[in-house]
Amino acid sequence: MLAVDALSQYEGFFAEFYDILHSSYDADLQMYLGLAREYGDPLLELGCGTGRLLIPLAAAGHEITGVDLSRDMLARCQEKLDIEGEAARRHVTLVQADIRRFELGRKFNLIMAACNTILHCTATPDLLAVFAKAREHLADDGVFVVDFCIPNVKAMIESSGEEEVFEVIHPVRGTRIVDTYKASFDFTRQIETIHTHLQEWDERSLIRSARSHTERSIYFPREVALALRYSGLTIAKTWKGYRRGPLVETSQDIVYICRSAL
Repeated sequence: MLAVDALSQYEGFFAEFYDILHSSYDADLQMYLGLAREYGDPLLELGCGTGRLLIPLAAAGHEITGVDLSRDMLARCQEKLDIEGEAARRHVTLVQADIRRFELGRKFNLIMAACNTILHCTATPDLLAVFAKAREHLADDGVFVVDFCIPNVKAMIESSGEEEVFEVIHPVRGTRIVDTYKASFDFTRQIETIHTHLQEWDERSLIRSARSHTERSIYFPREVALALRYSGLTIAKTWKGYRRGPLVETSQDIVYICRSAL
C-alpha cells in the first residue's frame, strides 16, 4: 500500500482523482464553445488542469494555450490529448507556469479563468496579479471571462466542519475510491479550508491513500468586480452562471465578461 501525506490537491493521486471526479462535468462547456466561436482564436485558459475545457475546445478546431502550475495535471492533459489524436493535439500548447507570473509573448482573443480558478488566489495581491496578467495578454478586441460560485453563507455555516464521504469507481481499474472530505469556513479571513483523504481499495485491501490540506478564498461578486477594475479591466457583461441570463438575488454562479479599459 502506498501512503502519501500532505500532497497538493493537484498532484499524484489527487490529479488522477480530480480527472475522474470531473470527467462528466460539462455545465460550462457550451458557454465557452459559444464564446470561442464569437471572439475567435487564439484562446488562453488559465488553470487548464487536465483539459476538461481545453480538449473539447481544441477538438472543435480552436487554437488554445493552457497554463497550469501542476506538472501532474498537465501530464494527465497530455495523455488525454494523445488519446484524442492529432486533430485536437495540433491546436494545443501546454505551459507549466504560475498564472500570476507567466509570459507568453502573444495576445489572445479569449482568455478564460473558469470554474472557480480564481478562488485559489488566497491573497488579494495574487488575485490582482492574475487579472493583470490576463489584461497584459488580452488582444485589443478580446475578452477575459472569469466565473466563480457566489458564496452561500447559510449553507457554509451549517456544513462547516462536517465530514462527508463520497465513493466512485475507477473507470479503468474498477477499484473503489473513497473520498473523505471536510471543509471549514473562516469568514474573518474569507478562507475555506479543505481536508481531503483519498483511499483506493480493491476487493480485499487498501491499495493507496493520500491526504491534502487546501485553502481557497471566499470571494463575493462586488470585491471581484473591484479587483478587475483595479487591474485595468472593465466589465462588459454580467451573467448568472452559464446560460447568459441576468444576475438575480438567488443566482449561485456569476460570469464576468471583461475587456481592457482603454
